Amino acid sequence: MCKIQSRCYVSNTVTILKKPEFKPELEWFKNHPQFCHILHMPDEPNLKLLGMWMLLLRTIPLFEGEEAAWFAVNGVPIWYSMREHALISGLDCHEYSANYENIGSFAFVDRHFKSHKEITMKAVEEKLLGMRACGDRLRMAILYFLGTIIRGRGRYNAPFDSFILRVVNNEEDCKTFPWGRLTFDDALRSINHLMKHLKGKAKKNVNFPGFILPLEMLAFECIPALNARFRERVAGCMSNCPRMCKWRFQNNSMKGFPLEDLYDALGKTKVSV
Repeated sequence: MCKIQSRCYVSNTVTILKKPEFKPELEWFKNHPQFCHILHMPDEPNLKLLGMWMLLLRTIPLFEGEEAAWFAVNGVPIWYSMREHALISGLDCHEYSANYENIGSFAFVDRHFKSHKEITMKAVEEKLLGMRACGDRLRMAILYFLGTIIRGRGRYNAPFDSFILRVVNNEEDCKTFPWGRLTFDDALRSINHLMKHLKGKAKKNVNFPGFILPLEMLAFECIPALNARFRERVAGCMSNCPRMCKWRFQNNSMKGFPLEDLYDALGKTKVSV
């Protein structure tokens, strides 16, 4: 069976940010209009990606430039557009500003790293944990957050994406940028790449970079039988929180759910894969 590998380390990253010494940085994230929701999520150390894998096996081929993904389950199409992405994640999906890819500069990272190729998850974490409270420590915390949750790379300890290296130079840019649009665009590219890579055949392991949480939850959000069997409401969740904060996976003795259990809850599929 294929295993989806992700570098979206929500639990580990939030645990570090909640250390007492990072209280000033944590306050910045709590007051962030988008990232605050990630702090409100229930703590789930393990990603449960077999529901996502079940959808990917049923992906309807996309046309070039398509702005949504389609999955066919039991003969019923499931639509994954920016709207679903925003409802699940709470991230902002407004239009990019002109020349958004050139936002910011490398001034901050050039002060702390000799080479952009050295800026990996491990290197940023070590820098962050070794810094005293200052403005640059906030930028380092933001860089770590972006590189381990929002735009993690496919390979372990691969260099961070050049866009996030630039944008962290200005904290205000990090507050107003449409991270929902960016992560959704990343997700569609990853789906397209994965389908081309698989070529109709299962591989042992496949990498899926970026913010994977909306796709992790999509099948359970769209298929009531799966939601009833594997998810439960989060008590005391704030009403303005997105879907990813209001529901959690039920506890069991394993890191995830067997694919056979998902198929059993779903019933016989009419879709050939």
